[in-house]
Amino acid sequence: MFVPQPLFKEELQNQKLQNTVKTKSSLARRTLIQIATCVTTVIVGSTAVSYFQSVSTLKSQTLEQLKAHVIERGQREQSIFLMAEDNHTIFKDEWLRRLQSVDRSNLNARFDQLFMRFPDDVTRNRPNLFDGKRQAGVFIDKSVLINDDIRRRVVTSYDLINAYGPPWHNRFPDLYLNMPENIAVIYWPDYPTWAQDAPAGFDLSKEEYVWVGDEKNNPDRKTVWSGAQLDGVAKIWILSCVTPIYINDKIIGTLGQDVLLSDLFKRTIEKHVEGGYNLIFRKDGRLIAHPKLMKEIQERKGAFNISESGDAQLKRIFESVKNKAADQVIIDNPQESDYLAVTTLQGPEWYFVTVLPKSLLAEEALALARFTLLLGIGSLLVVVAIVFWVLRRRISDPLKEITAATNRVATGDFQIMLDGSSQDELGQLAQAFNTMAQEVAARTTELQRTLERQSISVNQTTATMDELDASARQAVAQAEASATGARQVLMLIDGDEQEQNSRNASSLKAKVEQISKQILHFEEQTTQINTISNLVSDLATQTNMLALNAAVEAVRAGENGKGFAVVAAEIRKLADRSHKAAEQISELVLGIQKATKATVTVSAQGHKTVEEIVVAVQTITINSQQISFTARQQAIAIQQVVSAMNALKQATSEQ
Repeated sequence: MFVPQPLFKEELQNQKLQNTVKTKSSLARRTLIQIATCVTTVIVGSTAVSYFQSVSTLKSQTLEQLKAHVIERGQREQSIFLMAEDNHTIFKDEWLRRLQSVDRSNLNARFDQLFMRFPDDVTRNRPNLFDGKRQAGVFIDKSVLINDDIRRRVVTSYDLINAYGPPWHNRFPDLYLNMPENIAVIYWPDYPTWAQDAPAGFDLSKEEYVWVGDEKNNPDRKTVWSGAQLDGVAKIWILSCVTPIYINDKIIGTLGQDVLLSDLFKRTIEKHVEGGYNLIFRKDGRLIAHPKLMKEIQERKGAFNISESGDAQLKRIFESVKNKAADQVIIDNPQESDYLAVTTLQGPEWYFVTVLPKSLLAEEALALARFTLLLGIGSLLVVVAIVFWVLRRRISDPLKEITAATNRVATGDFQIMLDGSSQDELGQLAQAFNTMAQEVAARTTELQRTLERQSISVNQTTATMDELDASARQAVAQAEASATGARQVLMLIDGDEQEQNSRNASSLKAKVEQISKQILHFEEQTTQINTISNLVSDLATQTNMLALNAAVEAVRAGENGKGFAVVAAEIRKLADRSHKAAEQISELVLGIQKATKATVTVSAQGHKTVEEIVVAVQTITINSQQISFTARQQAIAIQQVVSAMNALKQATSEQ
């Protein structure tokens, strides 16, 4: 048997508790976390893309800048070499012109006036006419036989060097002309006593700035450059520009002009691209300048060759430069993970090389990516702060108000009105909530009315079922009395049947009359049972209608009426069973009435035998027993209906 459990309020409280637990996870916080996660993913992805893009962009830009740098650096460094070659062209042409037009009339007197033989048999400037700042120094080896040609070349060289040396001194430290007879005319104000300090027996032909321009080493007779060399007298590093001068296919002098390498070395070693370094070497492998090998270069007096170095990286750089294309400036050196920027210094034809490690590009790209990442993180924090403020002010707070209002409505407080003036989705939600609250209030009021009506109906049904229960109990008593009477009639008949042979007809008549009276009394009782059965059937019909009404009200009540619907369904089932039982009783009563009438008729007429009366009475007995059994079942069903109605009444009162 179903008995409804009043758990609606408890379930509502549990639901509220679950909602309260769930709301501890803030929508704004979850949204912020999702936004932060998405933005962080974008930032990390963009940083990675930025890194690789930066590497590619920096590589392209850096190599272009490196190319431009080394070309500009080469042009700047080679400018002095080109200027020296231009100076040589001017000086050579003027020297040859003056040599042909020299005044021979006072040549010997002027020579003797300017120069004298010193105790070491070397002819030099007269000390009283030489201050070393304005005049060129003269060195004529003691082995030289001085003749008119010697005088003419020496005096012409002396006058012309005095004319060109001082103006060119701002760019070039000296200007000199050497002759194959071991004669030197030199203007070098920084070392004015060079000619006086040169020892007797000093062999100019052994100096590179002399022999580099001779017929053997310079068959093309063009302007050439020596290697980096340590001057034997001045003890400084110089680079000599040498131009041989020929007359009638015979060399008569070698014009020279030096470039001080100290400044070039300093610029090469100190002025370099950030993270890289510079070096200079000749095509034959002679190393001119290197930031880590200057000591070795000085120890070898400028004759240090890369092939003699134990530096494998330096050898690979030299091989890469030597094998490059003619117009190639940037060389990718994968073995050393660096880039080489190469230019040729016109004049000495030296290679000026800038070495840039590839790791610098990655470091710059990483620094840029790090900056991008930090900037992105800063932007993320700003965005999160702004979004948090917006979410809290525009979404979270209104949602909290709606949630609080919902909880108030859930507790039965419908006197609430949210602000729905905003024209966004939250405003629409507030308006919809207000409408819902009003509708819930109206439905709640209607539900209360329905519950009240249902309570009245339940009370009426309960009272009716109490009456039905009393009637059913009376029917059971009547049925049991009928069954008892039928058994008594049967016993009388059985007794008569045993004594019929010994008794007379008068006695049989008296018995029959007594049986007839009992049967008439039994007929009256069955009539009363039939009346009660009809009353039970009518009450079952009314109960069914009340149950149907309760089911309709339960449907109208929605979720709150589910318990009513279940109870009403059970009541309707029990009413149906009572109605069917009443119908069975009615059928049995009709059968008994027919049998009793037949018995009474037979007994009254006396035309039938006792056996027929016995059969009729047995039928009445069986039907009476069945009526009694059915009446008991109906009484039990009615009691169950009463219990269900009481449970429904209790559920209604709790609602």
